[in-house]
Amino acid sequence: MIRYVYHELMAAVALLTSAAAGVAVGVSVEGGASVRAWTVLWVTLAALAFLALSARLRSSRVKWLGDIREFEAAEPLPSDGPDRPDHTLRKALRFSLFLLPSVAIGLLGLPSVLLVALAMSLDWIVKAAVGARWERRNGRLLWLGHDPADPNRLSYSPVTAPPSTRTATDAPSG
Repeated sequence: MIRYVYHELMAAVALLTSAAAGVAVGVSVEGGASVRAWTVLWVTLAALAFLALSARLRSSRVKWLGDIREFEAAEPLPSDGPDRPDHTLRKALRFSLFLLPSVAIGLLGLPSVLLVALAMSLDWIVKAAVGARWERRNGRLLWLGHDPADPNRLSYSPVTAPPSTRTATDAPSG
């Protein structure tokens, strides 16, 4: 099992890193052509607009677009709590699955196609932010992979409260 927020952030970082590598390869294939300032400005403004739109839709209850309904439909974990296996192989595989096509697109001299990767990674970052906000508001942690038959089904566990503070005489504070 893995925390939902971590899963989305790791996927976004892997995709952003591979897209950057693809753009670097594409720029080097074109002979080191400089990127125009207006292109950078246009991409930045488009990314910010997409980020704002994605955040608004993901934090809504709109069917097929909003994530809040899915978070609320999550089932509680069993009392034994979440197990936390190592996902190192999965992370490496995910990164290589993003890196190879990005470098190939860069070699073909089509780095503008990698804007799709930028949009996808921004959407995953928004999903992580919406999930973290929901967790904080509801006092629950969202988990993926609890059910082997449906690894994308969400489960939740309560956030454990910090231990109460004690005074020097070992009496409860207050």
